[in-house]
Amino acid sequence: MIRIAAPVASRKLDPHEFSRPMSLRILLVTHHRTFKALGRAWRVGNVARSLAQAGHAVTVLCTADTARRGVRESEVDGFHLVETPDLLWGRQRSGWDPWNAWTRARWLRGRQFDIVHAFETRPSVIHPLLGWLRRHPAPLVLDWCDWWGRGGLIEENRPAWYRLLFGGIETHYEENYRARADATTVIARGLAGRAAGLGVPADSIFWLPNGCWPDDLRPVDSRLHRAALGLPADDFLAGFNALDVTVGFDLVLAGFARAAAQNPRLTLVLTGRLPPAQLARIEAAQLGDRVRSLGFVPAADYPKVLGSIDAFLLPFIDRPANHGRWPGRINDYLCVGRPVITQPVGEMKILLEREPIGRLCAATPDAVAAALLELQSRPELGAAFGRRARELAESTLSWRALGPTLEAAYAHARRAHAAR
Repeated sequence: MIRIAAPVASRKLDPHEFSRPMSLRILLVTHHRTFKALGRAWRVGNVARSLAQAGHAVTVLCTADTARRGVRESEVDGFHLVETPDLLWGRQRSGWDPWNAWTRARWLRGRQFDIVHAFETRPSVIHPLLGWLRRHPAPLVLDWCDWWGRGGLIEENRPAWYRLLFGGIETHYEENYRARADATTVIARGLAGRAAGLGVPADSIFWLPNGCWPDDLRPVDSRLHRAALGLPADDFLAGFNALDVTVGFDLVLAGFARAAAQNPRLTLVLTGRLPPAQLARIEAAQLGDRVRSLGFVPAADYPKVLGSIDAFLLPFIDRPANHGRWPGRINDYLCVGRPVITQPVGEMKILLEREPIGRLCAATPDAVAAALLELQSRPELGAAFGRRARELAESTLSWRALGPTLEAAYAHARRAHAAR
């Protein structure tokens, strides 16, 4: 079993460390826009919700979805939400705007927090915090949840001109401030090694994968909502959800095409935004209505779509980025109790080697097709994988079970800060 509530580097913990609950004033800071900060698959809102349920006074500082002036404050899921303006637009509202940073620095003046947890270290996050910490010393925890620069997601998600102009800047902001943290939380063990290589003490690094809210998504009969969604009633449905990372989609399409050539009762269901080049590949594959692309699904329909799928394809090919990621989509798949087909890379290799929740296969179309056909022909196997997936969502991979990891990271940060 995965030891969720343990730091990356083993150390002895005081057995009474968590027996005396203490309400802390916790500030969580992210460059993400509100819709991401509060989204099911993203990190900061889930951490905030978990901490609020544990009795802490939590404030989340994020970037407004569209506002270019003014600060908006509200109460969401038991925590205080602060949205700051940004002069950029769309995906460019990603932590680089000086106006956003200045607004945050002004908002922070005179405010008091017991601990600060920063999610990534882009300019609008790190610069206001460093200024505030000089006047109001407090423990600093830095979260690392993507391998972005130095060969990471920037190579997959950004055009060549962007990598040429901004690759060095991205890497600087991703790495330069890591050793200043009193504690570090990492979403993947690949990032733990990278942090240690940057001078972060090993005993201050805590592995914190994304967790599940099992009450938000539940298993249902896969045939229950298909008619309403316009999906084939009797086919075996393979699912692929595209969030903001579609690395490996070509493997999904090629593997499905080979499986579909052998079995006419297979359908691939896609949700989310796919780049134009990948949409063109779907067209070129000439699979007709064997591929159903639903685009972005309304929140009310999303659980119905997930529940209609028999198995999910989660490509995790061997790239640096995937050694520094925990794919947020898998938590939804665990909640609805469905098997996954993925590759033996990074966190997915560790998880599926320890837990029978699906199939690990090579990153080849033939291997993906074989795994898909196996699950289609052996429904009892898929059902067993799904039951174990749901058990994980309710137990060791629930946000409730991850609470002790957060508490341990904060306790370590407070000790380290006091020692300094």
